[in-house]
Amino acid sequence: MDTMKALTVFGPGDARITEVPAPHPHGDMVKIKVVRTGVCATDQAIYTGNCSFVRSGEIVYPVRMGHEYSGIVYEVGENVKSFSPGDRVYTDNGVSCGKCRPCLEGRYGDCLAPRSVGTVNCWDGCYAEYMYMPERHVYRIPDSLGFEEAALIEPASISLDAFFGISDGKGETAVIIGTGAIGMACAWIAKYLGYGKVAVVGRSPKKLDVALRIGADTVINSRECDVVESIKGMTDGRGAAHIIESSGDGTALVNAIRSAAKDGRVSMLGFYEKDLDGIPVDQIVLNRITMRGGAGRFGNPSKVAEIMSKNTVPLTPVITHRIKFEDCLDIFKNEKAYHDSKIKAMVCFD
Repeated sequence: MDTMKALTVFGPGDARITEVPAPHPHGDMVKIKVVRTGVCATDQAIYTGNCSFVRSGEIVYPVRMGHEYSGIVYEVGENVKSFSPGDRVYTDNGVSCGKCRPCLEGRYGDCLAPRSVGTVNCWDGCYAEYMYMPERHVYRIPDSLGFEEAALIEPASISLDAFFGISDGKGETAVIIGTGAIGMACAWIAKYLGYGKVAVVGRSPKKLDVALRIGADTVINSRECDVVESIKGMTDGRGAAHIIESSGDGTALVNAIRSAAKDGRVSMLGFYEKDLDGIPVDQIVLNRITMRGGAGRFGNPSKVAEIMSKNTVPLTPVITHRIKFEDCLDIFKNEKAYHDSKIKAMVCFD
């Protein structure tokens, strides 16, 4: 039996790269040789066990994590029509069952038995030499994009959810709290969509400098000033029309609500890992604030790929670390050493 190397988390703090059976495609399945895999904060939470989905039983060890990747088609099943070996591809981060009524109607986002790549109800993830995906969830990388840009499509597709229903920023002010890859991609998308002023809130000067490089007009260092006062000040006291909280910090969410304009929108893209007290609900009611969660949806990756192809501002400056697959456990074991400087770490298989 053919084997491949893959990283599996067997329990909190127990992750190993081992030899596992390699997939052999049949039917509509596509075998993909992984080239790049992005490290997500959820991966770190699965590794440590400090994850609400682990506590709820929705993620069960052992788990092969990882859901941000790009690669090359290696082999296809006999029913695959749209792909051939050598094609450069990326995929969805979820896998529909393909059998329920919504799936049979092509509504994969409404699947009654979905599985998430590398996370909840786990479909084996991309910390592996090969991935195995149904053709319906595989997409070609545009010729103008490289493998690293393509591996950023998945986190940026989560960011795009913050703008669900918005096609034009209409010159309004958007404030993004958090300087991780998802927050950075929000700033990048906001500027592309025509928001007049895009501000990013964070604590690291180096990360805030990257925010300016990928589209932010201004930055707010939360260690040096009061975030709510700064946002009110830059909007003549009105507050921001759209605030995106991507850090998963409860205090940051409270600041977002207190900084939103009347009839404003607060989008939440971070996992808080616990229920939160102290949320100013009356402020939400009084100012008619719309609160929206976002975790991606089918169709977003292709939209992000199109934006990447058209946007003259590259998103790749968010990649701060590159590490070989055989060395990637260091990212998880020594996260504190990377934390202050890391936005997106990229695992390299070539």
